[in-house]
Amino acid sequence: MFAAEGRRDVTVKRFRKILVVADRRHAGHPLVVKAAEIARHNDASLKIVDVAEEFPWTVRLTLKGHEQIREGFIEEKRQELAELAASMRKLGLNVESEVLLGKASVQVIREVIRSKYDLVIAVAKGSESVREGFFGSMAMRLLRKCPSAVLLADPDSSLNFKHVVGCVNTSLRDQQDIELNNAIFELASSISKYCDGRFSIVHAWSIYGERILMKRMLLENFNELTQNSSDQAKRLLDKFLQRHGSTARASNVHILKGETSTVISEFVHNQEVDLVVMGTVASSGIAGVIMGNTAEQILNCIHCSVLALKPSTFVSPIRVDD
Repeated sequence: MFAAEGRRDVTVKRFRKILVVADRRHAGHPLVVKAAEIARHNDASLKIVDVAEEFPWTVRLTLKGHEQIREGFIEEKRQELAELAASMRKLGLNVESEVLLGKASVQVIREVIRSKYDLVIAVAKGSESVREGFFGSMAMRLLRKCPSAVLLADPDSSLNFKHVVGCVNTSLRDQQDIELNNAIFELASSISKYCDGRFSIVHAWSIYGERILMKRMLLENFNELTQNSSDQAKRLLDKFLQRHGSTARASNVHILKGETSTVISEFVHNQEVDLVVMGTVASSGIAGVIMGNTAEQILNCIHCSVLALKPSTFVSPIRVDD
């Protein structure tokens, strides 16, 4: 995600076109500033966008001159973004800006598809979001339907991540899972190095129908099943890690037994993780329709920034010309 500078030995330059959604709650636009830093270190282009949604019908019905008011609001946004982009171009960055009109998540996704952006950066929850939880409605829609990688930032974070966790699942053999695992490892590793932070790899495993099996199997047989399942999880993870110069015995590798969403969210909380890198597509996969149930459960339980990845085969249900 970030390029190398000096002692920061980071070689991954995955993102070449970055789209950042401005967060207007903070003066100085710290999220945009951080996006510009990421773009500079990746030799990437950057586009800053804000979204002007339609006034609710109740406002349009009762507010005289609402069209002129909205146009003035849009023009104010345009000028603010243009000035921000101009200040960054003075630093040598390739920066554009635009105010998108319509429903925020849909317009951002259409812009991603139209111009082939490979990373979207947005705040995890906007100030006007009505959705409960750490992630807002727009954030969840981007996670489900945006074809590019999505970095959802903790609104109170500096994005200087001190503990980065990559969540991999090496028990699945599908090509898209292999692709995601490789990308998750590389990005989590490179981001942690850039930020001089900790880097952990987490893999969760469990026995399907464990409670039922415990009641119907002899204890000796159940213990043997548990040990075999544990050995298999470690063997597959170790095979994956060796391709990345690591092993399942490394101190930063954590093999967690239990329900994936539960053990990962507990790890994130207990280990003070501030960035989780994960995949968000179900392996059973109806392309572009739903986010994996496990991924959604994890996201409903954690309170930190997330970098969500999708495989190259993902197709968004959003269309540019709808």
